[in-house]
Amino acid sequence: MKLSSKTVLLAAVSLGDCSVDSDLEQALFDSYAPIFVDCPADIQWIRPPIGLSEAEADWVHGRKRVVLDALEGYLGRANLEAFDVCEYVQRMRQSNYCDVPTIGLAISGGGWASAFTGTGALRALDSRLDAANDQRTGGLLQSLIYLSGISGGSWPTASFALNDFPTADEIVDIWHPEIDRVEDFGKSTQYAANSSSMFKDLAAKQAVGFNVSAADYFGRAWAYEFIPGAHGGLGTTWSSVVNQSKFLSHQMPFPIIESVSIIKSDLEYLGLQVPTTNDSIYEMTPFEFGAWGGPANGFMPMEWLGTRLDSGSVVNASACVQGFDRASWMIGVSGGAFNYWYIQNHSNETLATFSKRSGNTAIAGHSKKPALSRRASYPAFPEAEIDSLIEGFQNYLHLNLSDISYAYSPNPFAGLASSSPFIRKSKDLKIVDESEGGQSIPLWALSQPARSPSFIITWDDNGDGHPYNWNNGTNLYDTYTAANASGLPFPIVPSASTFVNRNYTTNPVFFGCEPELTTTNDTRGPIVLYLANAPYSAYTNYSYTQSHTSREQISEIFVNSFNHVTQGNGTLDAEWPVCLACAAIDRSLSKVAMERTEQCAQCFNRYCWDGVSNDTQPGIIDPPLLLNPSLGFLEWNKTHPF
Repeated sequence: MKLSSKTVLLAAVSLGDCSVDSDLEQALFDSYAPIFVDCPADIQWIRPPIGLSEAEADWVHGRKRVVLDALEGYLGRANLEAFDVCEYVQRMRQSNYCDVPTIGLAISGGGWASAFTGTGALRALDSRLDAANDQRTGGLLQSLIYLSGISGGSWPTASFALNDFPTADEIVDIWHPEIDRVEDFGKSTQYAANSSSMFKDLAAKQAVGFNVSAADYFGRAWAYEFIPGAHGGLGTTWSSVVNQSKFLSHQMPFPIIESVSIIKSDLEYLGLQVPTTNDSIYEMTPFEFGAWGGPANGFMPMEWLGTRLDSGSVVNASACVQGFDRASWMIGVSGGAFNYWYIQNHSNETLATFSKRSGNTAIAGHSKKPALSRRASYPAFPEAEIDSLIEGFQNYLHLNLSDISYAYSPNPFAGLASSSPFIRKSKDLKIVDESEGGQSIPLWALSQPARSPSFIITWDDNGDGHPYNWNNGTNLYDTYTAANASGLPFPIVPSASTFVNRNYTTNPVFFGCEPELTTTNDTRGPIVLYLANAPYSAYTNYSYTQSHTSREQISEIFVNSFNHVTQGNGTLDAEWPVCLACAAIDRSLSKVAMERTEQCAQCFNRYCWDGVSNDTQPGIIDPPLLLNPSLGFLEWNKTHPF
């Protein structure tokens, strides 16, 4: 279908809404195929990776005005001693809100595990939850400027934004997590689609000349849970976030999804490539798609993603593209690790092992779903399911394994002198789950100097602590090593052994509190809070591929995350909410000529990493319930058989 540029530019659409009031909106709701339109005039198709886009900078400034009010309420509840909150807020206003701290939260990869436990963490920081206000953590969610996600972490990141930022309890009713979207039940419903329906969607996109892959397929499946709109959010685009009322009024954080590139020189196993740490990390915001560095660098407008460019100009002025940026494609790309899943299964997990998707494939004496199934690692998907999907692509779309193993986007960086020779000559970009590149927490976008981060909360539920799917800090360490190599201001982070030996995998810890413990020996980088999913009141180390979850288990997950974020409703440390508030504002104090209080200094002495490592080989990560250490998993599981 071809639409005129006048039709496109006049269509004030909210694609997450089922109402049809324009030709473009109707076309997107009717088909997964992107739409070709006449190109608009006077648009910058590629901007260099220098500073923020004008649109993001303006939005952030508007968000900071809203955040300051939320931050004032949050700090007032925190009970900070010898700190004048009113004076702090007044000085922030005098800076024209420029010095309001830039706070972000990053939810790791980890499938449904990170999606749900991470949502539980958001809930514990939400001032709309009375219990969070009672525990003095409520309001920090309203103080966020940015929210980022990778893979499973991208699902709540996208879903909260596209559903106009409801509460966690409200969004569970939207998700219907008890419904399995991966198992093919034969008949499509309002909440799930069968494989034939999803292949039909992909065929429409393929028919107008775009590559499709397993990322499209899984994205369409996951969209029935996480993306709003009819037919699994078929017509909902990522750029349509800008039309959400709470985005327009700056009442939600700015959402960012991350992924990573594949290039010709990357390693190859069993005929499929995997990324390296030097590949470009793509960030996908409602405004832009692009990367800050690496083989590809620069940004293009998100709503025009899919348009073919050469040397920064459109190839065909009559064939610009709208609707390539489907929200389902975004979460499919971010979680699209089909190449890894295939390599792992067909190498008995000896090749392409990234942390969350490697581990023992069985426990002696147990079947596929033993009593300890929530405590043991398994392959991402059984080999038979992987092979069945490959067969489906062959039968429906005549595509082979190599064709479907990566997500594809028309290359906006083609012909640019700033691109690597391979990217410069490539027709399409190959994109996969960023976890494959070693960074399973989406910190790269949040840590860019252009965004001036003050404080970043990381939620890690990547399950890299084998064999029981807890976490060992590897993902944060990997980001540190990448930041250090590239000169990015970031906290120094110790190895996984130190995380385990010093109990940072179960207890909160701040990194980068002091300038000498950063990559640049100054305060340009953020303070980073590391929170890893851990058993406080429930054993929440269930498989990241568990594709349906009962409401009872969701409740247990949310309570456990709440207990983690609040340190057991203050029973483990009544001063923890104070320490959290101290970290949230610490980087901003010098900007308004205020100093760290003695109370905050004592907090940092207790919760900040002091630079001391313990590289003794740790044992297996198998913690008891922190709030009830005598209750082991087997006994607990008798009354919680999830």
